[in-house]
Amino acid sequence: MSVQPIEHSLTARNQLPTMMSTRGEDKRTPLPKNQQARMEAVRVARARIMRRNSLRKQRQAQER
Repeated sequence: MSVQPIEHSLTARNQLPTMMSTRGEDKRTPLPKNQQARMEAVRVARARIMRRNSLRKQRQAQER
C-alpha cells in the first residue's frame, strides 16, 4: 500500500520561503503537542478514507 508523502497532502503548509526568511533569521516555534497530534490524526483519517474509497472503486470495477 502506498502512502502519499506529507509534502503533497492537502494539509501541507506553504513551504516556499518568504522574502523575509531569506536572511537566515528563520526562527519558527514548534507547534504545541496537541496541535501536532491533531494534525497527525487528520492525516491518518484522510488516508483511511482515501484507501476505503479506492478499495470500493476496485470492487465496483471487478463487478463489471
